[in-house]
Amino acid sequence: MVFNFFENAKNLEIGGAISNVVRDMNEWYSFDHIIAGNARLKIVAKDRELGILDHLFEGGGLSWIVYVRIINNGHGSTTTWTFLKPDGLTDEHFEEQLKDLM
Repeated sequence: MVFNFFENAKNLEIGGAISNVVRDMNEWYSFDHIIAGNARLKIVAKDRELGILDHLFEGGGLSWIVYVRIINNGHGSTTTWTFLKPDGLTDEHFEEQLKDLM
């Protein structure tokens, strides 16, 4: 159930960091990001059985992969998002962006 929810990038609007998510024909999702402005993402690694749902994020002149793992814990699931600071983004901007995602 959690995998299905995050597989549909339109559901990411619920967190408030992005809005106006639109899927195009090339599997990209375009949206408005509160820090990066016009941005987009694409799922680049997906394995339902292993809970892998990594995506490429492009925005603000930068791009990087966000590593997402959905782990069954017996009573539900635990979801982890690993953000590695891309080259060209200051520590301050990176921390600001992460703060807005929480």
